[in-house]
This record gives sequence, C-alpha cells and structure tokens, in this order.
Amino acid sequence: MATYKEIHGIKVQYRESDATAIEGDVWYNAGTGKLKMYASSGSWASGGNVNTNLQNLGGCGIQTAAIKFGGYDPGGNKTVNESYDGSSWTEVGDLNTGRRIMGSAGLQGAALAIGGFVSGEVGVVESWNGTSWTEIADLNTAGRSRGLGIQTSALAVGGARPGYAAIVEKWDGSSWTEVGDLNTGRRDPGAMGTTTAGLVAGGDTGSATANVETWNGTGWTETANINSARYQLGEAGTQTAGLIFAGIPPSSRVAIAEQWDGSSWTEVADLSTARDQLAAAGLQTAALAISGANSSTTRTVATEEWTIAASAETIAFD
Repeated sequence: MATYKEIHGIKVQYRESDATAIEGDVWYNAGTGKLKMYASSGSWASGGNVNTNLQNLGGCGIQTAAIKFGGYDPGGNKTVNESYDGSSWTEVGDLNTGRRIMGSAGLQGAALAIGGFVSGEVGVVESWNGTSWTEIADLNTAGRSRGLGIQTSALAVGGARPGYAAIVEKWDGSSWTEVGDLNTGRRDPGAMGTTTAGLVAGGDTGSATANVETWNGTGWTETANINSARYQLGEAGTQTAGLIFAGIPPSSRVAIAEQWDGSSWTEVADLSTARDQLAAAGLQTAALAISGANSSTTRTVATEEWTIAASAETIAFD
C-alpha cells in the first residue's frame, strides 16, 4: 500500500493551526492534538425561480450567468428566453423558431440553440450574441441532438433523427461536418466538455441506458457506466470533472445526482425536486438545475444551485 508521502510527495504536515483548504490535504493540528484533513462535499440550494416554467428546454452558461431558452408546455413550443444573474431570471430576446428538445452550447452571452422538434425534427440552428438570436447554418441531418462545447466550436450528438441516432456533427463557427459516430445511438443523454474532449452519459436507447462514452476529437470510447441508468437528465462540467442529475428511468422521475472524476461515478446529494426534461448549466463544482417536468402533467419553476465546498474534518480511527 502506498504511503501518504509516496502519493503526495510530502509527509503529513505538523501545524499549530488548520491548513489552507486544499482538497485531500492531511495535517496534524498540534493545538488541538487532532489529525485533520480537508474534505469536500456538495449540496443543492434554492436559486431564483424561472418566470416561465417549461419542459424540454435548452440552457447553458455558468452558475452565476446562465440562459434558458425554448421548451414546451401544453400550449405548444415556446420561443421564450431568460437570463440568470445568480439570483433572479429576466426575460430577454426570444428565439426565432419556437421548439423543444434542442441541443445547446456556449455561455450566457454567446450561445447556440441546435436542432430540436417543432412538429417533427428540425435542423435549425440559432446563435445568441447576448441580445438577439440569428439563424445560421442548419445541421446536415435534422434532429433532437444534444450539444456540447462553445458558440464557435460545438458538437451536436446523437438524438432522434429520427430513431436512436449515433450521428455526431461538429460546428467550426461557419458550418457543420459529420464526424465519428457514437458507439451506441441514443436520445436525450447528458453531454459535456469540448470538441476535443467530450463526454456523453446515459440516454434512451429504447430504454434507459447507463452507457457512457468519451470523445478525443476523433472517436468515441466506452468508459465507466453511471450508477443509475436514465435519460432526459441535466449535466454540467467537463470530460474529467462532470456532474449529472435528475432524469427519468423506466418508472419515474428522479432527483439523483452523480459526480464524475475522470474514471468513476459517485452518487452525491440529491436534488430537492425530482424532475426530467430540464435545462442545466455550470461546472462540476457550481451547477444549475433549471425548471423541467416534475410530473407527467406539471412543470416546476424551481432553479437549484449545486455547490461544492471544502471543510476541515477530524480523522477518526475506528
């Protein structure tokens, strides 16, 4: 078994007081006579409610600066777009084409709304500049894909085109090009990362799947499965530091969240409100779960904020 020094390159520290917060740091506090370490834990807290509660909506950005757009309620597809400042939502410029189940990529002031569903699958793509949406080049294959990346460099992954598609298209800022297919075609997975380092988790392959694949810019490789198979979920983060939450398995909506460290998935604190068909934004350490369906007939206005914080803990020896 490796020693602490072999892992960290130093011996356990001897200090008169607690150390600066560094995840995994271990020290002996001479003042209290305790062996201590910094451990991180995450929790969900209530954020500002959305003005228009929808399902199958798009979203992107960071926890303190996000947008959510499009979606659906019993009245039909919507063009509504709202911006989040870390505490409240404000309506801003609408999409040109009302639709649902679209992909999204980018940040609050520079985003893409990719494909989606109107009365059938569409290839419409719109670009957001912080003020208004502009239609740009369509996808090569219309569909309800998931998006990852930024406004000028994105992927449209899988989706219904129709069926359970493995198609992946890459956006270079001016046009879409088909690139390497997923190994497993799917609808409604979680997607995160960049056009050279992406990750797709879960999805609908005819039933909920736990399958996860990573993208290296050329091809897809299967990696460790999520613990709870699901689709229509929320996601945040990167290829090596991700978070997925909510969604629907075969029976009902869930509040389950899982954290990815680049090699394995670990269940963390649940959302307060189980939901699916939600929008999401942020990073593994600071994410948003936005609106979505909380039953077969109702949608929630709730935004929940995920935050990871480090705290000094005493090491106990049983």
